[in-house]
Amino acid sequence: MSKTKLSNSDKSLPTDASGNEGPDAISKSERKRQMHRLQQLGTALVDLKPDLVEKLNPSTSLVDAIALARITKKNEALRRQMQYIGKLMRKEDALFIERCEQLLNDLNNQSAQQIDELHQCEQWRDRILGEDSNSIEAFILHYPTADRQWLRQIRRQYAHELKQQEPASARAPASARKLYTYVRDTIQASNEAAD
Repeated sequence: MSKTKLSNSDKSLPTDASGNEGPDAISKSERKRQMHRLQQLGTALVDLKPDLVEKLNPSTSLVDAIALARITKKNEALRRQMQYIGKLMRKEDALFIERCEQLLNDLNNQSAQQIDELHQCEQWRDRILGEDSNSIEAFILHYPTADRQWLRQIRRQYAHELKQQEPASARAPASARKLYTYVRDTIQASNEAAD
């Protein structure tokens, strides 16, 4: 057998989904990555509230498939339903996919922001309940609408509750919970006023 060299024109070029050849064609691996991405996006839609999904204006078949996935309990049936949702997602237009991704990004950003606010409230509560008397002044410096007298009173009440509390009790004193709520409301009111 003789070995012949293939010329550049004989080498096969990648083909896209419709069978077109050329440098702009999508490889099989890229198509597979896109299919997995759309299936994950469809899975995320199943986890959303139905009214949020309706605002995205999906096709009727996709809405029905998502509703069925929400009530499916068996693992294998759910897996097949998710694959079907991925298939339906591939039929949706690019604008719908973009709206879905934007909504999920917005929801993730809101969630991260809420977690940051929660940590900030916990840190202020812990600082105020600590022995440092400057912590109340620092809080009032950041949030001028806060009530200095109430903050001092709640700190005294917290110290009294700690002395009265049984050592085995895992629950935080009521004053700590009240202070957390007050700090959270003060920070939220300040952020709303800034907007």
